[in-house]
Order: sequence, then C-alpha cells, then structure tokens
Amino acid sequence: MTGTEDLLVRRHDVGAALAPLDPRKREPQTRVAIVACMDARLGVETMFGLRPGDAHVIRNAGGCVTDDTLRSLRLSQLREGTREIVLVHHEDCTALIDPAEDLLTCMARLGDSAQLPHTEALRGFLYTRRGALREVRRM
Repeated sequence: MTGTEDLLVRRHDVGAALAPLDPRKREPQTRVAIVACMDARLGVETMFGLRPGDAHVIRNAGGCVTDDTLRSLRLSQLREGTREIVLVHHEDCTALIDPAEDLLTCMARLGDSAQLPHTEALRGFLYTRRGALREVRRM
C-alpha cells in the first residue's frame, strides 16, 4: 500500500467526523494565521488545540516568511479577517542553520511589511526538542 492509499484508508475511518465546507464560516474563529515549518513532526493543530475553522495554518520549509507567505498572509487578512500572526520555528530544523535567529529575521520582515495591514499582534515561538514552546521576542 502506498502512503497516499494509507491516508485514504485513514480518511475513510474518520469519515463520520468530517464536515462539509460551510461557505458562511470562511473566517477563522480565532482570527489568527499561523506560519510554521512543514516538518511532519510538528503537529501544529495539536500544539495549539486547533479544530477545523479555528485558524489559518501556512506551512513551508523552515516556516520562513517568503514572498508567497506574505501573499498568503495578505489574503488571510484582507479576505478572511485574520488580525494576529503566530510564527513557529523549531529546533533540529534541516531547513535552517539557526532557527531562533531566523525567527527574529522573519518577525522583522513581517513587522516591516507594507503589504500587511495588521502586524501589531505578531508573536514568534521556537518549538524545542523536548516539546516546549518558547516565545522569542523582537528586540
């Protein structure tokens, strides 16, 4: 069985828990957009106790703030009503040499971005090897 086939079997097994998309509930309930690394070990939904509809989760290698990330955040804010941004980097990341330093760089890029109308509620966190979530603050 392929990995995709395994995922389809899992989907079938939880089918009763899946809900159709409700076009009236497009805006995330928390009004938060989370940018995180794509590392499969990071269970972002579990980490923050998210349910479907709670937040936008944008993932890429390293959780870096790329041009595409900025575009996604802009749409999230302008069309979907998010007002807060949470960045999550992690230790033991193969995409970044210094995840904590990159987190500060990403926070600065977001804070200085003229593309985003809402950057006042921006927080960054480093997920540690032991599973703790340590906040990293801009200077």
